[in-house]
Amino acid sequence: MAWDKPFEIPILGFLMRIFGAFPVRLDTVDASAQREAMDLLGQGKALVIFPEGGRTRNGELMPFKQGAFRLALTFGVPIVPVAISGGYEIWPASRMLPRPGRLNVRFLPAVQVNRVPVGTSNTELKQLSKHLASETQDKIRKASSAAEDFTRSQTGGLKVEP
Repeated sequence: MAWDKPFEIPILGFLMRIFGAFPVRLDTVDASAQREAMDLLGQGKALVIFPEGGRTRNGELMPFKQGAFRLALTFGVPIVPVAISGGYEIWPASRMLPRPGRLNVRFLPAVQVNRVPVGTSNTELKQLSKHLASETQDKIRKASSAAEDFTRSQTGGLKVEP
């Protein structure tokens, strides 16, 4: 599941599709992308979603959108949080191309998610999604902070500015 704009770039869009990505429009509720995501989960396949829904402008973790968490609750599928550190320094949104650097990707223990019962109200699903998003974001924030502390200890406290 990826932002729809890169799919318009001929070679990049082709490669993204080969690797199983499908476009999602960020400017509106994208029913087609939601159906695709539900189909994949219904088939027992993995789905990668960046819950921030965009790239950070300042290197900080942005608020999570609820869609990924609603899907997890609807299907009762686990969430595997991934903490990524160094991405902003390597490729901030203000740069056209990335620069060399060290990227730390840490897969955290899966969060088991129980399927919500049939008949759960939208209000309750929204509340559960919000809680699950907050819990997941806290885990990623802690893991990212630990990774940054480790990196600083290895580089003598140097930090690359975008």
